[in-house]
Amino acid sequence: MGNAGLRNNYLVTLVKFILFLVIFCFLIKLGKEFWKEIRGEEGFKMSVLYMSVLFSFMFYTFIADLNDFYKKVQRFFFRSSFVSFLVPSVLVLLGIGYFLMPKIFGFSFNKDTFVFLGGFVLTAHLNFVARETKGHTFNTFINYLFVFSILCIINLLLFVVYLKVAFNVHIGEIFVGGLKQSVVLINSLFSRMFY
Repeated sequence: MGNAGLRNNYLVTLVKFILFLVIFCFLIKLGKEFWKEIRGEEGFKMSVLYMSVLFSFMFYTFIADLNDFYKKVQRFFFRSSFVSFLVPSVLVLLGIGYFLMPKIFGFSFNKDTFVFLGGFVLTAHLNFVARETKGHTFNTFINYLFVFSILCIINLLLFVVYLKVAFNVHIGEIFVGGLKQSVVLINSLFSRMFY
């Protein structure tokens, strides 16, 4: 009985690893399409996005670890741990605020600040998710890779929706382009693995 359970556990781990490879291919190509799309946006400064990501990592590393605080914020909005991993509440609130404030009060906002705050919050959220889902054994590590890659895709798509507030970002083109390119990459990957 113990050997059968152990074999099933390794079989599930192998399936999750294969699914991780498929999802990771999609994540890579989706990310590539995302970068291509935002580079072509008028008024979008890539340096601001890079600085927001870098500043978030530096803040977590050298100034203060915000993970416990961020966890409390997420739990305030979402009782479910799964939903708190899935949806960055602060990013959603920022997006709604930046969408509604100009319409209500009739003023424009600084797009660089918008991108910086969004990038900082998204990086903080992914840092939170990475720390909360990481595993310490081989099986939990594979599960971590599988779950984290799915959450990265979802959060990248949410970030694209966030950027849609201020820029003319084409969500469908990013998703479809990433999907098409990932099929080619997956086919190439598995044909090399099995032939």
